[in-house]
Amino acid sequence: MLTDQISSELAADSNPEGLRLLPLGGLGEIGMNLMVLEYDDEIFIIDCGLMFPEPYMLGVDIVIPDISALLAEKERVKGIILTHGHEDHIGALPFILPQLKVPVYGTELTIAMVSRRLEEHQLLDQSELCVIKAGETISSNNFSIEFIPVVHSIPQGVALAITTPVGLIVHSGDFKIDYTPLDGQPTDLNRLAQLGSEGVDLLLSDSTNVESAGYSASEAEVKKAFAGLFSESSGRIIITLFSSNLNRIQEIIRLAHEQGRKVAVLGRSLHNNLLISQEIALLQIPPDTLIDIEEIKSLPANEVLVITTGSQGEPFSGLSLMASNKSKWISVEPGDTVIFSSRFIPGNEKAISHLLNRLSRLGARVLYRQIAFTHVSGHAYRDELGLLLNLVKPRHFIPIHGEYRHLDQHARLAVERGVAAEKALIVTDGDLVELDETGLRRLGRVEHGKVLIDGKGVGEIDFATLHDRRHLSHNGMVMIVVGINESTGEIVYGPEITTKGLIADENETILDEARSVVDAALAQIPLVERSDWIEVKAILRRAVKKYFRTTLNKKPIILPVIIEL
Repeated sequence: MLTDQISSELAADSNPEGLRLLPLGGLGEIGMNLMVLEYDDEIFIIDCGLMFPEPYMLGVDIVIPDISALLAEKERVKGIILTHGHEDHIGALPFILPQLKVPVYGTELTIAMVSRRLEEHQLLDQSELCVIKAGETISSNNFSIEFIPVVHSIPQGVALAITTPVGLIVHSGDFKIDYTPLDGQPTDLNRLAQLGSEGVDLLLSDSTNVESAGYSASEAEVKKAFAGLFSESSGRIIITLFSSNLNRIQEIIRLAHEQGRKVAVLGRSLHNNLLISQEIALLQIPPDTLIDIEEIKSLPANEVLVITTGSQGEPFSGLSLMASNKSKWISVEPGDTVIFSSRFIPGNEKAISHLLNRLSRLGARVLYRQIAFTHVSGHAYRDELGLLLNLVKPRHFIPIHGEYRHLDQHARLAVERGVAAEKALIVTDGDLVELDETGLRRLGRVEHGKVLIDGKGVGEIDFATLHDRRHLSHNGMVMIVVGINESTGEIVYGPEITTKGLIADENETILDEARSVVDAALAQIPLVERSDWIEVKAILRRAVKKYFRTTLNKKPIILPVIIEL
């Protein structure tokens, strides 16, 4: 049982017939979503996502949840339920699924995206992937899980209605309320209201946009705005957006076709997602509209539209290469219109600002969310979250998917909409909570954390390594090479000193003084003691560290190398 992994006095009050919930990611941060549900001998996992590294995580590619708490219980894990195909909900699967070896359930597009990622990791053949349509239900001994269609910025997102022996749980997934979605599949408010009438014991709801007042705009409004922007553009149109926003990509292609433009796609993720969508017949692309990127040079500017990666200012993305005149396919020119059709993710503002400036200097008309209607969010705003609360009428409430301030604001909103204050519980990663006939309560904290993925290494990078990397980035490194005769202890080579990231290579004065420091330190060591390499290295490290701290006010990493001769 998960309760066996906590050392809390509250755990003694755990009800063996209660439902336990344990978030291991996504509550207290944006991304890395993973929620565990346990009842009796069964465990289900909702979502299995990653997050991208913080700036201080030098060299780290992605971050995934630590599932150590689950590994002792993995024989009881019955499956992983995916709410949609974004990386913060599916991206950890290639690293976590091999440890659990359980079925994965999701809608057709979600499973298609998972298949591509597992194939890239040579895991597809050993994985059990199950396509579930919106409206369908899967069942086990203790759980019945219904997939309810919701609107999000990627097609085929779902909320979940989870029937358990202790009551009905609704998990919103990532959602918004859009009455005119581009794919004609709105959030099923009727079904959610019906569940509310039947009695919902616990609502878990997306908190991402709780700070945004009112209602989010409809995707149909972006389509209308694009029609106007396209018609007034006489040159090439270049659009950058998230590659998973397939409904918007569909409308961009359709509008381009209506206005006589050919469409070229630039960027690996865009190509992959278009291919996946065409394989499952999700996109309807007019004949002769898509062309290869190399064909655009032969077309008049007013007949070209390019969809590219790079909305977050990524250095080697298609748009960044265009802005730097390093793209072999296209250079931005006066008369071109560049449209940023995505939000600026916090932390990327500076890179995006540089990209906007470079594109503007090249003479392009650059449009983005702050000055033109180019994007709407895929997450519900505050009044939409309130509407869901009104429809579902939950007895208990846990806000999910957000930083702590988002969770706090969402819990306050739930109280405003009728949930008793003591029944609106703010939970963060590692909090084990239990629901039974007496209510919802905390049981204690379970060991949890983050696993850092560096290249193909899983968990090989720890925070001590990150500390060293940050140290190197700020202070540099000094390597000292000395050859010592093993028998006599005489210095027969060196000392040679090289530095990286500390001083200019041509600064011979500093290097000469450092060599003198090493010579002096070696001279203080009796010949008979120079065979103790550990002690010699320690003496050299202390001497050189003191020199650079005194001379340059720097604390470089010192690496003495002793060669036995």
